[in-house]
Amino acid sequence: DGNKMRDWHRVFLQKVMSQGYMSGKEIFVFAMCLVEKFDGMPGFPKINLGGAEDEKKAELAELIDDLYTTTNEALEKINFQIKRGCQEVKEDDTYEQCYAFVPLEENQQIAKCQKIFSEQELEYLKTICHHLATEKIATEMKLINLCMQVGISANRKKLSTIEASRVVRSFVSHGYLVNNRKHSRAKSSGGTYHLGARLILELETWLKDNIEADLCRACKKVVFVSVECPMKNCDNVYHRQCAESKPKCRDCKQPLKIDGVATKR
Repeated sequence: DGNKMRDWHRVFLQKVMSQGYMSGKEIFVFAMCLVEKFDGMPGFPKINLGGAEDEKKAELAELIDDLYTTTNEALEKINFQIKRGCQEVKEDDTYEQCYAFVPLEENQQIAKCQKIFSEQELEYLKTICHHLATEKIATEMKLINLCMQVGISANRKKLSTIEASRVVRSFVSHGYLVNNRKHSRAKSSGGTYHLGARLILELETWLKDNIEADLCRACKKVVFVSVECPMKNCDNVYHRQCAESKPKCRDCKQPLKIDGVATKR
């Protein structure tokens, strides 16, 4: 349980555990609910929800950081963690933050997915991961065509294209894939797809062990939709968000470009 865990930390943990995965916006709204519930209790931070917007946001962010840090200290003992990350591609001009409740053992990470998807669907998701490790993004038609590669055993029939289309939508609804219509350069009306933050957070160990995924030179985390250093002899890659925050290569100091445009800072 942890000595620092108070009632609000326990309620936060129960919420994230029961949901499995939450967006930063959902966490923010839930933090406001906690303020309303625990306001005035000994040890709970004083936050004025009716105050100035910037001040309120800063105080809530501080509360969320405390909930996140304190809860994870308690979870260490049982080999679980609440992981926090961001989507790799901007949506509405921001990299949406995400939280996932993750077992730290790799077989348990796969087991969590097995509760959501069938064996065949999970094999399909793994095939998509391998493809997107190389291609970064893909059209819906490309993802559906990948289903032809999914045959777990000789007596297991492959997914039909109609089934594959349904499964892709399911992956999106659960946060494992993101459909990015707005920023798609593809001629496909369905937009493009890339791996969602939920998948990268929950299956980080599996991705490192089973897929030749790149690691961001800045944060050392797995990266798929990456920014490459333009220097010929430099193999460094970065998350777009990491490149925007410090727009020079950490080693060769070359300016980094996102979509061919130098990042401004």
